[in-house]
Amino acid sequence: MTSNSNSYTIDGITLKVCPPSSYRSIIPELAVLLKSCVDSNITMNFIQPFSLEDASEFWLSAEDNVKQGKQFVVIAQEAKERPEPKAQAGGLLHDPSDQEGTDDHVIKPPVILGCVILYLSQLPNAKHRGEVGKLIVGKEHRKRGIGKMLLSCLEDKAREHGRTILVLDTQTGSGAELFYEHIEYTKVGVIPDVTMAPDGTQYTSCTFFYKKL
Repeated sequence: MTSNSNSYTIDGITLKVCPPSSYRSIIPELAVLLKSCVDSNITMNFIQPFSLEDASEFWLSAEDNVKQGKQFVVIAQEAKERPEPKAQAGGLLHDPSDQEGTDDHVIKPPVILGCVILYLSQLPNAKHRGEVGKLIVGKEHRKRGIGKMLLSCLEDKAREHGRTILVLDTQTGSGAELFYEHIEYTKVGVIPDVTMAPDGTQYTSCTFFYKKL
């Protein structure tokens, strides 16, 4: 593992808290991740049809809180930058702001593999509490331990801000529920039929977890 004050790299994957100055630039990739989940009927508080514009609006709505340090977006990226041909289909060029790598390629930032949000409670009696939200790993990048890495980075950030307990909820019976059990989050209980599935065909139950830091 390699690290610096802002990020660390494990097995070729870099984990970092996105700085406010860079947040808007990653919204397009975050939107793709979120839309993929909703399209796969994974409960994320949204109902289909759900467009990329809808997903982008969600992430954009968080920008003020990110700038104010009320929430943090942790991202996982491939550790290496990626070269891409300058010309796209139809002869369109990449954004001229892209850094040129060779005569035929531009260097693109590493692709975002997954993300998670740390919400810091702003309640006067809960300044020690954080909430985990929107843990997403791209379909093609699952089974690589990225979810666990993202949460580890999130937990470090929570400790840095004096948080001693994390809480979260997830869809009952989902892979996420099994994941949180596996990494030793403590299950509190289940509220039945409390949310609607994204496709609108059925109610879904919600399982609550916590972890003491």
